[in-house]
Amino acid sequence: MATQRFTSPAARLSRLPKVEGLGWMMLYVAAALIFLRYFLPLRLPGALLTLAGGILTAVLISLWRTPRHLARIQARWTIPGPIYALEEATIGAVLSAPRSSGPFSLEAINPTTRRLDEVLRLRGLSAISIFPSWSVRFPRRGVQRLPPLIARCDQPFGMLSSGRAISPEAEILVLPAIGSVKKGLYTKLRSYLELHAIITSEAGDDELAQLREYRPGDAPHSIHWRASARARTLLVAERHTMGGRQLALVIDCAAEGEAVRFERLLCAAATLVVELCKLSWRITLHGAFAPGGVHGTELRLLEALALASSDARGVAEFVPIGTPSLVLCLHEPPTMECEPRPLVLDLREIENLVHIPSRVR
Repeated sequence: MATQRFTSPAARLSRLPKVEGLGWMMLYVAAALIFLRYFLPLRLPGALLTLAGGILTAVLISLWRTPRHLARIQARWTIPGPIYALEEATIGAVLSAPRSSGPFSLEAINPTTRRLDEVLRLRGLSAISIFPSWSVRFPRRGVQRLPPLIARCDQPFGMLSSGRAISPEAEILVLPAIGSVKKGLYTKLRSYLELHAIITSEAGDDELAQLREYRPGDAPHSIHWRASARARTLLVAERHTMGGRQLALVIDCAAEGEAVRFERLLCAAATLVVELCKLSWRITLHGAFAPGGVHGTELRLLEALALASSDARGVAEFVPIGTPSLVLCLHEPPTMECEPRPLVLDLREIENLVHIPSRVR
């Protein structure tokens, strides 16, 4: 996944001084007075020529003075995580100055429009740091570089506006968009695991193992209320779990020329990771982006999916042996002879089991 930089001609030009509306009006007046004085046979009072000279002097003072209002301001990005594609996220900055500074506005990149937006306007900044924040929405997953924050000032006369980069660039990792799981998915997984998984003695909530008397410290939700009513004493249900709730999620990365379908496949994979991790499943990720497999926390798995890119290698060579596997394919499922035999779903079947946001592109 290539790193995405949010830059634009508007963002580059914003760093240069620009003439504001009042400035254009005053320059027009000064030019008109000079033209009437020297190019038309009119006798104008000398005060008007003095006014024109005063306007041009004010413009030159603004050109020199305005950038110096920003010289002492410093900032850095603050990126609370995690951030998911298409979801509203809050990002912010730390603003500081060794000495007080004049009024200015803070501009930051809008990831959706890729233009600079004004996110804060301050009457001034003292020696105390402030921590502004604002909401954004990132349209795509992956590593993205945010350009420097810009401080903009139009003082002292409001005729010229000057911007200055006051922070370094920031790099963030945007996680894939998350959808929702439909009921049919759990039915399909349970049917598959009943055929290929092994019942273990690990605690879970799938198969009832036995009933025993309640002991202090047992969780209230483990009490079998119907059996307790019949026995007239509190009974706790001990359950086993299917195969220790372990599943290998294998992603087909052969997606050359199919960027949209690949992004939808990764969104479905990320949705499965989030939903199954909530239910205490142990998930490993496999595919061309992770030949040896990725295991760990939910966040670690989502980060791996955020960095995934297309690869010409077939998905069959990444299916682990000896582990129940769910293979997500872009095309017709390939023939796989490994044991246990994996559950293979193509994108059409996946979209019937997982709701993928229509904005995923």
